[in-house]
Order: sequence, then structure tokens, then C-alpha cells
Amino acid sequence: MSIISWNCRGVAAPATVSELHSMCKQLKPAIVFLMETRARESTIKKLKRRLHFEHVFHIEPRGLSGGLCLLWNEIYNINIYFWSDNHIKTHIDDRKGRIWECNFIYGNPCFERRKEQWRAITENNINKGEPQLFIGDFNDILSQEEKIGLHPKPQSQVREFRKFVDMNYLMDLDIKGGRFTWFGNPRNGFITRERIDRALVNWEWRVLYQQASLKALPAISSDHCPLVLVINQVQKVEKSFKFEAFWTDHEECENIVRKGWEKENVQGCAWKGITTRMENCKEELLKWSRRTIKRADKEIQKLKEELKKLQDSDLTPDKQEKTQRIKENIATLWKQEEKYWGQRARLKWLKWGDKNTSFFHATTIQRRGRNRIEKLRNEAGSWIEDRKEIMKHIEERFDALFTSSKNRNCNPVIRNIPVRVTESMNKELISEALAWIEEKIMNKLEGWKEKLLNQAGKETLIKAVIQAMPSYIMNEDLC
Repeated sequence: MSIISWNCRGVAAPATVSELHSMCKQLKPAIVFLMETRARESTIKKLKRRLHFEHVFHIEPRGLSGGLCLLWNEIYNINIYFWSDNHIKTHIDDRKGRIWECNFIYGNPCFERRKEQWRAITENNINKGEPQLFIGDFNDILSQEEKIGLHPKPQSQVREFRKFVDMNYLMDLDIKGGRFTWFGNPRNGFITRERIDRALVNWEWRVLYQQASLKALPAISSDHCPLVLVINQVQKVEKSFKFEAFWTDHEECENIVRKGWEKENVQGCAWKGITTRMENCKEELLKWSRRTIKRADKEIQKLKEELKKLQDSDLTPDKQEKTQRIKENIATLWKQEEKYWGQRARLKWLKWGDKNTSFFHATTIQRRGRNRIEKLRNEAGSWIEDRKEIMKHIEERFDALFTSSKNRNCNPVIRNIPVRVTESMNKELISEALAWIEEKIMNKLEGWKEKLLNQAGKETLIKAVIQAMPSYIMNEDLC
């Protein structure tokens, strides 16, 4: 499910129509938003039929410039409740129980009018707590890094746009496919480039669509890149195991780790013993967590509802005591949720007590989006986009990298090489290597919470040892 946003600079041109038709055929977007259509209603109706859309909303251009067009299919239920020459405000129902506000924006080319546009949107934005998306050509940048040209953007314009983003609690969606979205005409052999097309969302929308990604396609028939916002991406990967920091707040955590570690007496290879014990600890912790620790956000909501009922009733001494217990439980769950997201956000400069759960959450989602591999180029120069094919390609690449095609029987050569490293020299080298490992481990452990080491120290310490081990020590000779 996707949305295309494009400043097409005139929708009637044959090249523009061909490009639109090609994009819609390939991407099958649910919504297409076009800016600067420069076309009358009859042309827009022909375009709707050509692109096979069921609905259209069109704002006429003023003279030879401007004009907005919104095309969509029944996959979404769209209600338009405000429009102007530069803005279409809608409520979108994705027919899966999720309703959100979508603002299709064309920033006025005149700065003073654009400044007034940002002010008006901010003043009339009464739905800041609901999921919101702003997408289009904003004719503004968030920093000077988003422009390459002979002259920088006036800092006053940058400040006004940043103020608009901050006042509406929005975040910028990372864009893939190119750093810039608009390319000016060559001047003195130099082309000005800017990132003025973008998608801005609030935290509520980002949580609702965590897999959403934004991509810029090449600018062909217009000087603007078409933007493709892919909202629902169904491809998922199995989550890796993480030792949750808030587990240590539970007294039984230490016993669970000990139970996993002492579950069975592993014979044979030392390394197999370590990995088996670690796997046992992981399984025991996961079983215990699923059985005893409920999702903090859902549990908080239940407790809030229970608290509201108590506060609306006659507060007897027993009920007052129960009210206090509920408040304490909510405070504990808040800390748990904050630790959960803080651990994933990887921001060392923030402390648990800063009450930044929503910020942690948004930061984590943004980081996951940046870390996601969308496509890879193979040796033939072709792009691979299917997730399974990407994983297969990576595996094959590393298999080839670490596989020798030559005869690996080196014994005849080795037999004729005189021994230069004696047994005593070997011991000295190993001792030196282990001293390095000890120093590496101590550096890793520095700053860790004493409580964490006491309760789950065995497991985390072993992890540190394995990570610190030089690769030449971890070979089959150990077994």
C-alpha cells in the first residue's frame, strides 16, 4: 500500500502522462497527489480514466501556474474536510480500524505567503494527538545540508520551517533513493539541488506504521523527484534475543538465569557447553518473561481504567488504599516501559529518569528504518529487492568469500618447513593473548550496573568473553 506525491510541473505533457502511467502500473499506489498540474477539469478527468482511479479531487490552477490533484481508489476511505490552493486536508480510514489525518502540502513559492501558510496550519491543527502525515513539496529545507547551490538558503526561512515542524511535533521520514528531490536549471555550469519534497509525521503516526518507508524516484519529465511512501510492508524478520534491562528489577531474575545455566551438565567441547548453557538461559528467560511480565502499555491502560472507576466511586479507606497501590503499579510500569525503549534507542546520554518513553520509541523506529536494507546490487549489476533473495545473496556472497576453490591439502608443504615456534613460545603467546582478552573484558564491563552483574552476570559475562575472543582462538582445534 503506497502513496505517490509529485510536483509534476504540468500534467498535460505527454512525457508526464507516460511517466505517471508507468509509475502507477508498477507501484499500484492507493493515492496519487499531484502539484502544479496547470490543467483544467477536463484534462484531469481524462488522466483519472487513463490511470484507472475511482476518485479524484481537483483544485483549479490560477492562470498558468498552480493546481492540485488528488486521485485515489477504494482501498482507502478518504474524507476531505479542508482545501486551499496549497493544502488538502483529509481523514483517511485504511479499512483496518486505523484512522489518521493526511495533509497534502504544496508550500507557496513566495516566502511571506509560505510563512503565513505554516502559521495558519499550526493554529488550526487541533488534532496534534492523532496520527498525522504531511507530504508534498514544502519549498523549504530543514538545514543548509539539504541544499547545494551558489547561494545558501536564507537562515530566516530555514528557522521558520523548523519552527513549523517543532510546533506540530513532527519528525522527518528518512528518504532513500537520493539526497535531493529538486534540481534547478544549469547556471554558469552549476546545478542547484535541494531537498524540498518530503514526508513529515508525528509520533502517533510513526508508531501506527512502523514499517513505513519513503523513497525518491529519479526526476525525468519534471525537475522534482516523485516521492513514494510505502506504508505497509509485510516482510518481517525474526527478532533477535535481547536481555531486557527491566528484568533485573524482578527478584526472581537471578534464579531464572541460574536455573538455565545449571539445567544440564554438558560434556565434551568447552565451546559447545558455553553456547548450550547460554541457549538454556535464553529459553528460560523468555518463558519466564512471557508467563509473568505483561506488556507495560496494555497493563497501564487497564490500571488507568480501574483507577478512573475507583476515583468516580465513593472513596472508602479500602478504596483509597487500593487507589494508592494502582498508582504505584503504574509508576513501576512507566519505568519498565522507559527502560524497554531506552535500551533500544541506544542513546547513552539520556537517563531512565528523564521520562522520555515516547522519544525513545520514536528514535528506535527511526533507527530501524535507517538500518533496513531495502535492496542490493548483485555482481551482474542488477538490483535485488525481495527480502528472501537479499538474504540468499548475502549468504552466497560470504560463502564464496570464505570458500577456497584450490586444493587445501598443505601437508606436503608443511612437512618441509622447519619448526620455528617452540612449545614454550606458544605458551608465552597464548598468555599474552589472554591478557589482552582480560583487558578487553574489563573495558566492556566498566560502567555496567552492579545489580545487573549480580543477577545476570554469568550470562552477560560469557557473552562479553565470546565477543572479545580473537577469531584465531575460536577454531575447531578447541574441540
